[in-house]
Amino acid sequence: MPLFDPFRRSYLDNPYPSLAKLRREDPVHRSRELEGWVVTRHADAREVLRDNERFSNDPTTSTSGLGVHVAASRRRSPLGETPLLGSSDPPVHTRLRGIVARQFTPRVVEESRPRARALIEELLDGGRVGDEIEFMGAVAQQLPVLIIGELLGLEPDERGPLREWTRAVMRVIGGGELPPSAYREAEAAAAQLRAFLDEYRERRDGPPTVLSALVAAEREEERLSTEETVSLLTFLYMAGGGPTALMLGNALLALLNHREQWELLRERPELARSAVVETLRWDSATHLLLRFATEELTLGRRTIGGGDTVFVNVCAAHRDPEVFEDPDRFDITRQTETGSILAFGIGPHFCLGQPLALIQGEELLLALVERFPTASIARNGVDQLQELLLRGPSRLCLDLA
Repeated sequence: MPLFDPFRRSYLDNPYPSLAKLRREDPVHRSRELEGWVVTRHADAREVLRDNERFSNDPTTSTSGLGVHVAASRRRSPLGETPLLGSSDPPVHTRLRGIVARQFTPRVVEESRPRARALIEELLDGGRVGDEIEFMGAVAQQLPVLIIGELLGLEPDERGPLREWTRAVMRVIGGGELPPSAYREAEAAAAQLRAFLDEYRERRDGPPTVLSALVAAEREEERLSTEETVSLLTFLYMAGGGPTALMLGNALLALLNHREQWELLRERPELARSAVVETLRWDSATHLLLRFATEELTLGRRTIGGGDTVFVNVCAAHRDPEVFEDPDRFDITRQTETGSILAFGIGPHFCLGQPLALIQGEELLLALVERFPTASIARNGVDQLQELLLRGPSRLCLDLA
């Protein structure tokens, strides 16, 4: 059985050699370090993500230490047992998702493309040829927050405070070793969110937005409680920002480290969509997706117990040679179906924000190759995020010369 340590610094910097070995030798691997199963083949990953009968999305159903820890964190959080869209199962998940799904369809999101490009241009105005910029802080981390703020229907002066309040609440929901002050801050933030919603209900009138859809759902009997509105607002405002920012950073890193592909995109801007899809395949910001077995079952000839945690390794699945020809080659002309990309999940938990993330990626890459065609990565300009669930640069300095 191959040795596999996902907490090694060398693994977090570059997991692909270890994952290739694991996929060949032990594709459904029992990890003592993670207290669960690591799935690395695309077919097995797809099976787990699609099957919401045998695999739960709610970590409190896990019998490992993770389940106990998350359950305790939730009880201490200001939202208590209120379900989160990102970690609930049908029928609760179906009800919550249905309230906002119409605001995230590809057609509706496509209408936001001109505004997304305008916001990108405003962010890039801070850089000039000859400058050095820290891309993650200056652009990648700001763009998703600005866009989701507009979709929610927030005024510019409301976005910053809501960002802070939702961050404080989400921090304690996620758990971890936190001081008592974190829970006090979360309680205060949740109170601010409730007060904001009270004021919003009294004064808002205008075109439909995500937030107006939430408020309207509160008026429908048994559709949405006030606490669920706070929970949904928190999840929607926070969920896309981090992964999307890392997706943008990974895309830029991949293209600038494969200069011929950067030049190809300059020459053929119609490749923008396939470039984004290929960067998602090449180095996904979503490293792991977690599911929890609801019963004893067999996966890849291994017996998984009820309550066991399954870590779907998206990065490994995206380099599976059974699905992707020459998978270690980065090629923006690769004809990859978006359905084979697992970064946004599949099945009932497929990420609502996928169309929005793709538009942000396309428009940002096009703007960059147009405005800064000779951009490069600055010397010692990259720090890799040292986290297990997400991959991407925490710092990415660009030389715009």
